Amino acid sequence: MELLPQTVGGTKTVRMYGIGTIADPRVMRVHKRDVTMIRFVEQLKEKIAELVQDKIEKHAMMEKIEEGARLYAEVNEKIQLLSQNPPPT
Repeated sequence: MELLPQTVGGTKTVRMYGIGTIADPRVMRVHKRDVTMIRFVEQLKEKIAELVQDKIEKHAMMEKIEEGARLYAEVNEKIQLLSQNPPPT
């Protein structure tokens, strides 16, 4: 869709002549606002993909942080037990 207005050399309402009657009428007329909207939607899709990837990466980091916190709690609990009941020497 992006190449259509460039091909006919216009950015305003573009009309293509000589295609014949078998062409899809939706392709025969492309408005500048349609091309702008298509670009806008593509940019939104790219941004959404970036945000989804960012969310996945942050979720993985949170899992690592939670695992670290669990390990810290376990070690801290063992230290507390050892300080209360030192092993015999």
